[in-house]
Amino acid sequence: MNLKFSFSWVGLLIFALPMFINIAYALFPPAGEAVPPAPVKRWVENIEKVSRMAYLAAVVLLVSRDPLSFRSAWLYMGLAFLALYYIVWIRYFAAGRDIALLNRPFLFVPMPLAVFPVLYYLCAALWLHNLPAAGLMVIFGAAHLAVSIQSFH
Repeated sequence: MNLKFSFSWVGLLIFALPMFINIAYALFPPAGEAVPPAPVKRWVENIEKVSRMAYLAAVVLLVSRDPLSFRSAWLYMGLAFLALYYIVWIRYFAAGRDIALLNRPFLFVPMPLAVFPVLYYLCAALWLHNLPAAGLMVIFGAAHLAVSIQSFH
């Protein structure tokens, strides 16, 4: 690995892009009564939280000395997963903010709001030549899916 400790604005932007939708969700919460999520095992939640913050640190503070390629398949796959993530959110807002839409499959992908951002972040880490961040995203992805499944089933 050809990484150095530095600050990456690109890494920070990559981390922030999926988070912007949370502002709209806070301003326009679900319509009607939301069913409270089922309890989740505390240790799985802790792995999810720690791996999320570790990914943020890795993607922002570990910078590859290798140049970024704007012709990389990882970049375009990541952008496609980010677009799919936003499309699922647009479906939710356009259809009256029904909370059930957030868990409904999209393009045959179950739990799309758990799957698409993880794949986006994984592709982004690989585009950045940041294998520690990619490894952390695999851990986060497993924990995030477990939390999502436990919460909504």
